[in-house]
Amino acid sequence: MEFSRSELVAMSVFGSYFSIIAGLFLVIWRSLFPRPTPVKSTAYVFIALALASFGHTWFYMFKFMAWSFKNYEPAKSTDSAGNMLKRISGWLLDTSLFEQAWASVCFGQVNWWWSQQLCLFTVGAWTIFLATEGRRYQVKLIWAYMLLGQLVAISVASNLFYLSLVLAAPPPPSSRLSGLRAPPALWIPVLISLGAVASSPFTDQRTFLPNLLLMHSLIVVPLLVPDTLFWKSRFSMGTPTLYVGVFVAALAMHTRATSHALGDPAVSAPEFARNAWRVLHSHPAQASISWDVIWTSISFVVWLVLQPGQKAQGRGLRLLTASYLLLATPLVSVGVLAPHVLRPREDESEKSKDV
Repeated sequence: MEFSRSELVAMSVFGSYFSIIAGLFLVIWRSLFPRPTPVKSTAYVFIALALASFGHTWFYMFKFMAWSFKNYEPAKSTDSAGNMLKRISGWLLDTSLFEQAWASVCFGQVNWWWSQQLCLFTVGAWTIFLATEGRRYQVKLIWAYMLLGQLVAISVASNLFYLSLVLAAPPPPSSRLSGLRAPPALWIPVLISLGAVASSPFTDQRTFLPNLLLMHSLIVVPLLVPDTLFWKSRFSMGTPTLYVGVFVAALAMHTRATSHALGDPAVSAPEFARNAWRVLHSHPAQASISWDVIWTSISFVVWLVLQPGQKAQGRGLRLLTASYLLLATPLVSVGVLAPHVLRPREDESEKSKDV
């Protein structure tokens, strides 16, 4: 049995994909636990959430790959009785799994209602949070969390990042000041990526993939810039201002997506909920990203309650707020709520200045 050079390349790329994922898990895990140390009880919560979200989202991801392979051979009229490895190599050569998966979750009003929520959270609040809090807590390899999120699931990567903050040493109070400024290396990629999210529903077969790649690649840039260069700029923007801008843009886009998903005339809330649930399970790729949205939302609310540095007397109020967010998130979206909740408040800024 012989394979063409193109088939070998296709199989190598597919194998490299899983190798990169395994490598990212390994380097992140080693950076979290460089040596045996007592583990805080809170850490186990985020470990459990990471495992649960990984198992759930990738159950559907493997179903998507099986679905793609199953539909490939009838469409191409290829021999379904030949050598399995040869059949797989042909499928990988002729199929763009990345584009196929994202096309399945971006086209369709309710499909995009689900998928846009994850895009808004990722390119907006989470990118800012990674770039600022990751540096403030001196988390190693912050770019690896973003790359893992794009290759595996944002819910998995975000839980591992929350875990890293739980395990990190408390940052000095003065470090809060640096986090109040967002340099161009952060706000420019975030705003351009938000523009890519906004334009996604209007792309066609020619522009869809370039727009998608732009959205995914730009948000890695702020995490790769060395710290010494990241903060030095005359054109910095206030981080609270950036969060507000992301919140307004996300609210506008989610409102538009919800309006389109409701249809004209608008359906009732129960009918929309049933339709959203039906679309969630309409395709394995859609199920994977939609459950990623749900797990990301749950994990974010849990983080609000358990984040380090919270005083015990404030936990009750934060738990009440988190409960409200958990109920509101399915309609308002974690992509809209996160920048509002994470935005540094004026009272926090004043406390930092007084240190």
